[in-house]
Amino acid sequence: MRLSLAQLRKLNMPYSCSEDLDISSDLDGFEDIIHASKAHITYVIKNRGYDTYLVNFSITVDLVMECSITLQEVYYQVQTNAEELFTTDESIEDANLIELETLDTKEAILTNILIAKPMKVVADGVHFESDDAPIESDNEEEGINPAFAKLKDFL
Repeated sequence: MRLSLAQLRKLNMPYSCSEDLDISSDLDGFEDIIHASKAHITYVIKNRGYDTYLVNFSITVDLVMECSITLQEVYYQVQTNAEELFTTDESIEDANLIELETLDTKEAILTNILIAKPMKVVADGVHFESDDAPIESDNEEEGINPAFAKLKDFL
């Protein structure tokens, strides 16, 4: 959503709207994301001072991600809610700066999608055996790590 400050000043607050946003080209650079559908975003904008706006997002997007083990396509739906502050006041920390007199939510939406998506996905039916399983030891009563058990002969 892109709104100029002049448009924002004319709106009755709180203002609600929704849109479908094509973000697939913006997510192309992420190696685990194969494809993204259009994101459906619902906004509620509230005025929090002169040219300062609090925007609540409700984001839904379908991703096709790469399985971390088999590299198969895995479908994953991201549903998240977020709250972002937009302002022209550079002294406000943790706020998105309104540049060129236009409030643009696209970067905040992309950031919240990337935060909400899992770091890795695994296709259904795929199991991974880890080498991190505990090692059974004959030296448990001595408290010696089995990797160092042969070193005791050098003492």
